[in-house]
Amino acid sequence: MDKEFKLASQLLLLLDSEQRWFTLGEVEKSLHISDKTIRKLVEEINRQLPATMTIDVSRGKGIFLQRDGRSTTVSEVLSSMFRQTIFYRFMHLLFINGQPYSMEELAEAMFMSTSSLKKLITQLNNHDLKPYKLRITYSTPAVKGNELNIRYFYWKLYGDAYEYTGWPFTNSDFDFINQCITQIEHEQNIVYFINSKRKLSFLVAIVLERVRKGNYVKITEDDYAWERGMFYLPVKDFAQALEEKFSIELPKRELFFMQSLFSLSQYHYYEGSDMTPMKEIELYKNKEIDQMAQQLFTLLAKAYPNLHMNERFSLEVYEFLDKLLIDNAIPEWLMISKSNLTNYVQIECQQIYQDMQVCMQTWKKAYPSILYNDFHLTKLTLLVRSGLRYKSKRAFLVIGEEFSIRHYIANLIKNEIGDQLIINTSIMKGLTDEMVQQHHIDFVISNFPVALTTVPVVIISTIPTKRDLDNIRQELLR
Repeated sequence: MDKEFKLASQLLLLLDSEQRWFTLGEVEKSLHISDKTIRKLVEEINRQLPATMTIDVSRGKGIFLQRDGRSTTVSEVLSSMFRQTIFYRFMHLLFINGQPYSMEELAEAMFMSTSSLKKLITQLNNHDLKPYKLRITYSTPAVKGNELNIRYFYWKLYGDAYEYTGWPFTNSDFDFINQCITQIEHEQNIVYFINSKRKLSFLVAIVLERVRKGNYVKITEDDYAWERGMFYLPVKDFAQALEEKFSIELPKRELFFMQSLFSLSQYHYYEGSDMTPMKEIELYKNKEIDQMAQQLFTLLAKAYPNLHMNERFSLEVYEFLDKLLIDNAIPEWLMISKSNLTNYVQIECQQIYQDMQVCMQTWKKAYPSILYNDFHLTKLTLLVRSGLRYKSKRAFLVIGEEFSIRHYIANLIKNEIGDQLIINTSIMKGLTDEMVQQHHIDFVISNFPVALTTVPVVIISTIPTKRDLDNIRQELLR
């Protein structure tokens, strides 16, 4: 990836972490660059920032990021900057190419010399693509590797480049795909979290593009009861609609792959739905997963006697295990499953994380064929952390993550802000001004842009920074 973008990203994230002046010495130490380089970097970044954001450099004070807490976020700025990088433009070009291009043709399209493009490919193969076990060929440049790894890589690439807005897939109709997903939501009485629905539409578009080029995933039917899953029939109808719309053929293994995407994406039955947590739990009864859950409940209760194992918590454990089984049915998916919260959880929830390692090691003795990794331990740690009996308060928090993470963030904010802030974490069918008024919300806290006009929206990071908490406190004073 472009060195300049990496440095710009590191600097912006550092300055955004706290609302204060950072000395040049602090920045030099953090980014490992000189005073002169920092000043040049700031000049370059300022040319790309929106009007509501600027970086000030003052002799004797240092560097300060001026940003309105209600306007454009640093994440949005970084997405826009990322789309301009050579790395993104080249990988995007390889993805959308309808026919193989020679090294010379690609060099011309990238406005580079052939030798420079060869150096770029070597750099990508040795660094950026290595974690995904992918490589780019030289004679006729193309991305090679396991098909699931390729899809996962491009899902991350486009997710970073178009995190909140935009659609990079010219051969796929966003409105059509989005409407089909909405139809499945209505049929199943569920609502996907806003960013999960967007990511799901990206994955569907990637599937379509890869299938058009004759690239398919390998999934065996026997490792998971696909046809008994709640999303099998809706996704089957969806696949037929895609085939008719885009004139392609989706084999059964692609149907199962998309079914796994719909199952693994974060959703919830909306409030007012007839489906209750207890009814959801009943769907898992008399199945092997119920035995798995009961054993895990016993281990968790032994490790944490004060764990509030209510219906909601129990349901999340069932869902955790069901998704673990889906991951095991697609081994390549399991190998590349990662969470950007793992490092944080291992530090901030160290004891619980270690206890979950012990619990899962004991649990695995009864189910030795089932694999898990840090991704699953992170999810389980947050689930348990959110279920511990802490002082509960009530506000409106919109976090594009699964319920256990939202609940965890709500508790974190409550502990930092105090009793004067009441946080509401309920799921609504839609986030509108009318809905907000019905719930008597004074302002919204979110980790992604929300279009509301009647109440303020405070944008925070997934894990709130000191600046985020200060912005929330300011809203309480208005």
